[in-house]
Amino acid sequence: MTAQYDIEGAIFIRFAMIGRPVLNGLAGKGQRRKRDPQCATWFARDIVAALRRTVGFRRQGELVDDAAIAEVLRDAIWEIPVEDFVVLVGIDATPRDAMKRSVSKRLAERLTAEFEIFSDPAFYHGQSGTGPLGPKQ
Repeated sequence: MTAQYDIEGAIFIRFAMIGRPVLNGLAGKGQRRKRDPQCATWFARDIVAALRRTVGFRRQGELVDDAAIAEVLRDAIWEIPVEDFVVLVGIDATPRDAMKRSVSKRLAERLTAEFEIFSDPAFYHGQSGTGPLGPKQ
């Protein structure tokens, strides 16, 4: 069922959209010069917000809230070696893009192993069905 959703591609795109300070914090290259766990939380929340525009998540048939998904992602992000994030903030685009692919694949695999992913497009605001563009049709 998850084959129709490009979770890996969506995560890959988030690398371009997340702020450079977040990636620097994960690589230990930020202001503090050490790895910042808050950056893993911010990146996980960003990924979840992007994915929730098109898909939903269930575990054992029960809907999973965004905080639980973000927690799984945060842990997965934090488990990625700091050396991989150093490559992600490097100057050379070829190894940087290869690492983005690799990390995106690992995070997508973690999500698909933990959750059942199903179609739940846009307008997600709890179960009320209202969103910035109005109610679901």
